[in-house]
Amino acid sequence: MNLYRPIYHFLPENNWMNDPNGLLYVNQEYHLFYQYNPYADHWDTMHWGHAKSKDLVHWEHLAIALTPSHELGELHCFSGCAVDHDGVPTILYTSIGAGERSATDGPEQWLATSRDGMLSWEKYRANPVLSLKAHGDMQIKEWRDPFVWKEGDVWYMVVGGIHEDKGCALIYSSSDLTEWQFLNKLDEGTEGIWECPNFFKLGNKYVLIYSPAGQVKYAIGTWNSDYSFTSEIRGVMDCSGSDGFYAPNSMIGPDSRRLLWGWIPEAARGEFKGNAGWAGMQSIPRVLTLAPDETLRMEPAVELQILRRNEYRLDNKRILSGNEPLEIHGRALEMTALFHMEADAQPFGIKLLRSPKGEEETVLIFEPEKGKVSIDRLRSSLSEQPDKSRVSGTLDFTANHDVKVQLFLDHSVLEVFINDTQCLTARIYPTLVSSDGVSLFALGKEDVLLQTFCVWEMASIWS
Repeated sequence: MNLYRPIYHFLPENNWMNDPNGLLYVNQEYHLFYQYNPYADHWDTMHWGHAKSKDLVHWEHLAIALTPSHELGELHCFSGCAVDHDGVPTILYTSIGAGERSATDGPEQWLATSRDGMLSWEKYRANPVLSLKAHGDMQIKEWRDPFVWKEGDVWYMVVGGIHEDKGCALIYSSSDLTEWQFLNKLDEGTEGIWECPNFFKLGNKYVLIYSPAGQVKYAIGTWNSDYSFTSEIRGVMDCSGSDGFYAPNSMIGPDSRRLLWGWIPEAARGEFKGNAGWAGMQSIPRVLTLAPDETLRMEPAVELQILRRNEYRLDNKRILSGNEPLEIHGRALEMTALFHMEADAQPFGIKLLRSPKGEEETVLIFEPEKGKVSIDRLRSSLSEQPDKSRVSGTLDFTANHDVKVQLFLDHSVLEVFINDTQCLTARIYPTLVSSDGVSLFALGKEDVLLQTFCVWEMASIWS
């Protein structure tokens, strides 16, 4: 038994995976491309892996889509996107070479198309379709990860980079995907490179998602007539940082939902060696919407419910002080819970992957007095790295005494959704086969009511 390999998160059969790329819905099938090293379980020689799904849950591995063209000086096919151009599936991605074509100083944006149902891809003979020359005297560094969409008859592209030591997203336009014009700097910040920018409309607002300095952030606001962006709300998409959820990419599904996946790397970016032969996975698909107050909502795709098996349920249970083991065991589980707490509630939460004697456990803990929610891995296999043992976010317990939780545990990964507005993701590597228990706990005395609590075993997406 593999203690760490997930069964319902997408990952290749072996070797290294990172960013999701080229998300596309064509002919009633979802297509997921991703950064892939087909030769080893560490980062190198970036290709584009490829898979497809009819239901957003079960996936079929397909042949590698993009391979570096060494005869053209190409060493890596970095991240990008895919669009349907008048019935022709088209990939736009960042091409990286050596020397003057390095990732820092000379990246180029290339195009490839498929004429056989995405079984094979042909790179455009006149590549690049966009180079750094488009910026004139502007000095752009680390320029990569195009995201393309169409409004009316015009195609738009945003690409991340660094300008004058500031991370930024730059915006371009085209009528045919092959000739591009630089329009403006869409937005910028004080961090380093803005990797994998996404820009799209939700409701009456535009949303910019970007990955700077090891964390995924978002901004909600207005797209101006000069093609700049004015942010009105900024936030963090996932509190995990780059060791839990990074470099997401999004698409519009057939029902107009905005679907998003993120890369979930191994702890410390692949330094953990327990997963010999493979490294990294994709998050479960998340659905993005705007709440009535125009803040961002993030929810797991409902399609995942087809994997649920053997429901366990509790209703209106007062959590007593201490630790209360439940008759639930498993490493691949989904949980939903609705907690109601008193105004002065003490810390409470759920313990997962708990060994019978408590040597190992991972704790989802709510601390109302501190306004914090955390995944605490101190008593897990990461206990030797106490500075990395907690993934934490803030939560305003005073505004609402109800806390909604939806949690997905899959062997070595934990994704948590709090009140549909905050996500936490963590990698966990329990060393004991017996670490599969679940407990409820509270430090106070009857100040937390568990209104509803459901747990399901989750089936494999590969069966």
